[in-house]
Amino acid sequence: MSHEPPRPASPRQWVAPWVWGFFVFSILLLFGVLLATTWRPTLFPIDLVNPDQLRPLPDLLQMPEDELSVWWPLVLVGMVAIALNFIPSNNVSRLIIRFIVILFGCRYLVWRGWVTLNDAHWLSFAASLGFYGLEVLSFFTYLLYFYQTAWLTTAWRSQQANAYQQAVLRGEYCPSVDIFIPTYNEPPYILRRTIVACQAIHYRNKSIYVLDDGRRSEIADLCAHLGVNYLTRPTNEHRKAGNLNHALKHTTGELIAVFDADFIPFQNFLTRTVGFFQDDQVSMVQTPQHFFNPDYHSQNLGIEFMMPGDMEYFFGFIQPGRDFGNAIICCGTSYVVRRRALEAIGGYYTRCVVEDFQTGTKMQIAGYRLVYLNEILSMGESPRNFQDYLEQRLRWLQGNMQIYFCGDDLPIWSKLSWFQRSCHLSLLLHNINPFIRTCFLIGPFLSLMTGISLTVATLSEYLFYALPYTLLMIATFSWATEGRYFSLWGEVYEVTFAFPGMVQLIKILRNPFGKIGSIVTNKGTLSNRKRLNLRYTWPLVAFLIAVSVGVFIRYGGYWLHIWPPMEYERSGLEVMLAWTLYNAFIALIAVLSSIDQPSRRQSDRFPVCTVCRFQLGDQTYWGYTRDVSETGAALLLTAGRFIEAQRDTVGTLAFLEQDFSVTAAVVRSRTEEEQCCLYLRFLEVSDEAQRGLVQLLYGGLTWWHKPKAPNGLDAFWPMLIRLFDFRSLFSLYSNH
Repeated sequence: MSHEPPRPASPRQWVAPWVWGFFVFSILLLFGVLLATTWRPTLFPIDLVNPDQLRPLPDLLQMPEDELSVWWPLVLVGMVAIALNFIPSNNVSRLIIRFIVILFGCRYLVWRGWVTLNDAHWLSFAASLGFYGLEVLSFFTYLLYFYQTAWLTTAWRSQQANAYQQAVLRGEYCPSVDIFIPTYNEPPYILRRTIVACQAIHYRNKSIYVLDDGRRSEIADLCAHLGVNYLTRPTNEHRKAGNLNHALKHTTGELIAVFDADFIPFQNFLTRTVGFFQDDQVSMVQTPQHFFNPDYHSQNLGIEFMMPGDMEYFFGFIQPGRDFGNAIICCGTSYVVRRRALEAIGGYYTRCVVEDFQTGTKMQIAGYRLVYLNEILSMGESPRNFQDYLEQRLRWLQGNMQIYFCGDDLPIWSKLSWFQRSCHLSLLLHNINPFIRTCFLIGPFLSLMTGISLTVATLSEYLFYALPYTLLMIATFSWATEGRYFSLWGEVYEVTFAFPGMVQLIKILRNPFGKIGSIVTNKGTLSNRKRLNLRYTWPLVAFLIAVSVGVFIRYGGYWLHIWPPMEYERSGLEVMLAWTLYNAFIALIAVLSSIDQPSRRQSDRFPVCTVCRFQLGDQTYWGYTRDVSETGAALLLTAGRFIEAQRDTVGTLAFLEQDFSVTAAVVRSRTEEEQCCLYLRFLEVSDEAQRGLVQLLYGGLTWWHKPKAPNGLDAFWPMLIRLFDFRSLFSLYSNH
């Protein structure tokens, strides 16, 4: 039978978009009236809040007298950026390049702190010093990042896995493994493919348990039909942690593997991970999370085959660095843990809204070794719309902050090593990043409107000290992470999350353990209409409107002779203008990428090319698939003639290489590149065929599933093009 996902109703919007628009217009009108009544282009007189003349540079920071020499730092950075295209990113080369970045960063911060602070007025000094403090904090965060990712364990762990798996493959080491699949509200069709994939894992001594906190009869029937164990409990106390702890009491396996209901393990998952437990010091092996569907940001903009997902940087680069000092983060799925160690710490940690990070931290406090194998051995489903993504990240933010209010249970700062504590400090700074990002977003604009320059320097000084450091950071980040992180794209994520994250931080600080937001992330959600999501992005829309109006008031007034002639403009405000326009560019991309596209497809299609035979009545047709999903396929026929099959004509599609068949109905047929293409919808999919489809679509890291790793220019141009074609606003459907 066919297993098609339902189409849920779109969530209700409590505040109409026009209400927010009227509110923003009122604020801007009030601001314009204030400026008009003072009859000047800025809120404060420029000569009052800025120095009359620039501070002379000390001998140490003197600019070169030759104008051409001013460009040498930029030329040097350009040479480094070009050289990075020919230098492989490894532990040694990254150390060298990062030292160069740190030198440029120190040079920039010394210049900023010594020369550019605005001390013309107490308000100017407070704003300038505060902004400089945020820059120092950002540089300190980079130093922590440099320390924690100085030596990645990726190659070393893969070599260990190669050695350890030999005993597993020979059957010499085969401890019992209980596979836990916790579920709450996931649709049965999602759970079915996870169960089928777990059954296909190449490991004989395993037992599969579906932990249903939804207590659903259809899930119990599904488990009985597929032949796996079904566990439930009378309450949902402690959410996922309580569900897992309940399963611990009813199972006996020496090792426990956990997969979220939407994660599909590869057949070699256990052979690559179980071998590590031959070392008695190893208590957990975590593998990366990878997703088979496009990240919602890139899909909404139509650049899903170009941009890396926002989690690739963490799983592909941060975690291997943390692994060197036993500081990895348990991520809730796709890991194996030793039961003995888990029970020794009292089971899964139940005090916080999430259980994974806290449980792993408790194991590290107890002295257990957690290992990170940086190999993609499973794939899952990422949030399909902006609301689900945002609610998931807000829940993670609360869980990550709650751990720092559990000092009685989790004595992080007294029991962990210096390296582990530095990782927790980095995470704490990352948690407050919405505040930092908001300041960087609106600070330059407020500087432009109030007339208070946050930095006081000439344009040539910026070219000499600031721009080389900025460009070097952008170039080296992408290179060091092997394309897993693109600075501009990362800023889009941060700007999108800034205002909702700020609100969440305030709620958390008021009541860290209160119920805030959603409990679980929705899976398989689809929508048949476009959603603007102004409920969440209206602050960014307001910012864009304010920038447009504010810049016109600020500079258009001079051109239209509304303001008195401008005798001079204090150095630094021109930079604030450039920074404001850049922030507006990022904010516009963030807004456009948050507009969810309607989808006409009920399941993900992948460009699978495999030989098939289609039996339609007494006629046999041969061809190969152009794309395949769990519910249908597009079949290109090798014969030259065109088939005029009527809609809903039923036949049998045989996947010859995989040796299974499905009953399929013709949806339509048309000519494509001088070939007849049949669009088929699957009607009856047997259990055997379901297993074949799961392995065909999700059973390995095929080219279309591999992480995206573009270089900076490759990533920048598609993003720039999508900004000006407004695809997310005017397109009718998403292709996925």
